[in-house]
Amino acid sequence: MARDKKDNSSQYEEMHLENSVYLTEVPDSYKNRKPYKPINIKHLTAAIPGTIVDIYIEEGDKVEVNKELLILEAMKMRNKVRSNIDGEIKTIHVKSGDIVRKGTLLIEYK
Repeated sequence: MARDKKDNSSQYEEMHLENSVYLTEVPDSYKNRKPYKPINIKHLTAAIPGTIVDIYIEEGDKVEVNKELLILEAMKMRNKVRSNIDGEIKTIHVKSGDIVRKGTLLIEYK
């Protein structure tokens, strides 16, 4: 039984990986992926979604590693967010009562 061959060239794209070029179907998930960005250690982001309960620091404060900065409540659990670096607080992007998503910028260091 002969198979009808359709011209599917329009659905294939060139994909460059390392030093090779492939003619392949590229899924939308690959096309729409976010490009890699290295982590900025001067930005403290929310690891989980939740509500900001308390903030223990102010802009301009000098902090050391492991200093408690704020409380993020998620699923009735209060999570202490601590400083991951020594530095000075440049900007606090949240206030008590704010509901934040995972990845939300909470604090920026100088």
